[in-house]
Amino acid sequence: MRSDNLKPRDIFWNTLGMITYSAVSLLVSIVIINISGSIEGGIFSFGFSTLGRLIYIVAYFGIRPMHIVDIKYRYSFHDYFFFGIKAATISLLAGLAFVLVRYLSGNYTLVKSTLLILLILHAVIDGFADYYECEYQRVNKLYMCGQSVFFRIFVFTAALIITVYLSKSLLFAEIVAIVAELIMFYFLNVKRSRGIFKEAKLNSKNNNIFAEALPLFLVTFLDMYIFSVAKFAIDYNLGDVYSGFYNLIFMPTNVIYLVMTLFMKPILTPLSNAYYNDKDEYNKILRNTFFLSLFIAIVFIIGTFIFGNIYLGIVKVMTAGAYNNVAKEIVIYNFTMEFVVLIIAILGGCFYTVCTPMYFAIIIENKQRYLLISYGVIAVLSFFISRMFVSIAGIIGAAISFLLSMFLLFVGVLIVKGVTR
Repeated sequence: MRSDNLKPRDIFWNTLGMITYSAVSLLVSIVIINISGSIEGGIFSFGFSTLGRLIYIVAYFGIRPMHIVDIKYRYSFHDYFFFGIKAATISLLAGLAFVLVRYLSGNYTLVKSTLLILLILHAVIDGFADYYECEYQRVNKLYMCGQSVFFRIFVFTAALIITVYLSKSLLFAEIVAIVAELIMFYFLNVKRSRGIFKEAKLNSKNNNIFAEALPLFLVTFLDMYIFSVAKFAIDYNLGDVYSGFYNLIFMPTNVIYLVMTLFMKPILTPLSNAYYNDKDEYNKILRNTFFLSLFIAIVFIIGTFIFGNIYLGIVKVMTAGAYNNVAKEIVIYNFTMEFVVLIIAILGGCFYTVCTPMYFAIIIENKQRYLLISYGVIAVLSFFISRMFVSIAGIIGAAISFLLSMFLLFVGVLIVKGVTR
C-alpha cells in the first residue's frame, strides 16, 4: 500500500481507532477508581496498561511489521492465523504463570490475581485480533483495521463502565466486557473477513514464521518491557495505590507512544516498498518521519508546561481525591510532585518518540539482531535502575528511572542505526 493510495476513509478510521485506543486507559482507570476505589483502580491500571501490554505483545508476537509488509505473500493469512493461535496460547500461559508466582509468593491477593487474569485474557484477545487487523492492512483495507479497533475497544469499554457502575463489581464487569469483546471480535474479524482475505495456503514445510519473527518479537518485547519497567518496580515495591497514581500521571506519555504509532502505522508499507525499490525515496520518507517525531516531541513538551497542571487538576477532581495522601507537595521550583513526575515522564516519552522512526528502519532493513543485543543490555540496566530509584525515591524515582531508560533506548537505537549502515 503506497502512502498516496490511502483514502480518506482509511485515514479517518485508522485515526479514530488509535485515538480510541489511547483514550481508553485514562477513561476506564478514572471510572474504576471512582467506583471501586484506589486499590482496585490501581490493580486495573497496572493490569490493563502495563502487564496487559506485555501479554499483548506476546500474543501478536511483535509480528506486525513483518505481516503487513509481506505483500508478496510468502505467508498466507492461514499461516499467520495458526501461528497466532500458538502465540496467543503461549501468552495466556505466560500471564497465568506470572500471576501464579506472585500469588504463591504472597505478593498478590486472590482478588488481585483474579482481576489480573481477566485483564490478561483481554490482552490475549486484543493481540490475536491484530492478526486480522494486519491482514486488513495488507489487502489495502486499512479502514477495516481501524473499524475493528474502534468498535471492539469501544464496546469493551462501554460494557465495562456500564456494568461496573450498575453492579459495583469490577470482577463481574471484566467478565461482561470480555464476553462483549469476543462477540465484536467474531463479527468484525472472523465473519467480516470472509471473502476479503486470500484463501491460499502454503505448504507447512515452508512455514518458518517463528524463526523469522523471533528476533522481531524479542526486540518488541524488550522495547515494551523497558518502557514499562518502572511500573513493574512500583507494583513490586510500593503497591496498588501508588501504581494507580503513577499510571494516571503517566497516561500522557502513553499518548505520545500511541500518537507516534498512529503516524507510523500507515507509513510502514510504503517505507518498506521504498527500501527495496527506491533508496532515495526511502531516505526521504525516513528523514521526514524523523522530523515529524521531533515535532511531536516538542509539541508535547510545550503542551505539558502549558496544560500539565490543568490535566492534573482534572484527574484530581475526577478521582475524587483518591490519591491525596500519595500526592504530597515537594519544593522544586514550587512545582507539585504530580507535575514533576509528569514532566519527567513526558521527557522520557519524547526520547522514545524521536527514536521510533529509526527503530522501524532497523526492522525494515532486517538488522534487528543488532538491536536485540542493544535492547538486552538496556533491559538489564533498566531493571536494576528502576528497582534502585523506586526504593530510594518512590514515585519520583520511578519517573527518573523511566527517563534514564528512555535515554539509553534512544542512544542504543542511534548507535545500531549508525554502525549498521
